[in-house]
Amino acid sequence: MDSSMKISFNRCIRDGDLIIVYERHDTMKAVKVCENSVLQNRFCVFKHSDWIGKPFGSIIFSSRGGFIYLLALTPEFWTLVLSHMTQILYIADISFVIMCLEVVPGCLVLESGTGSGSSGTCVYL
Repeated sequence: MDSSMKISFNRCIRDGDLIIVYERHDTMKAVKVCENSVLQNRFCVFKHSDWIGKPFGSIIFSSRGGFIYLLALTPEFWTLVLSHMTQILYIADISFVIMCLEVVPGCLVLESGTGSGSSGTCVYL
């Protein structure tokens, strides 16, 4: 794998990255960074162009006193930000299933279904 594509907390945010925007303890969103786009929430309008070049974990303040955190996408965050229209497995459930199946690094796992892919994401990474 190209080292520039690895999830790394040392890597800076680039145009086209899928990131997690943490607004508060009960509000997180997956957002694809596009240089000419904006994120509007109850605090302010945040320009994506201001995010590019910032390291993951950065806090961005608005002119009105609000703030957001820009976080790297991880399997745990992906599971949390998915819309829960179908029943998805959470981290504790996924861990239990993987343990019962005795899945270890190097195992070949085939997942099929019509769900969110939450468990497959955790197995892949």
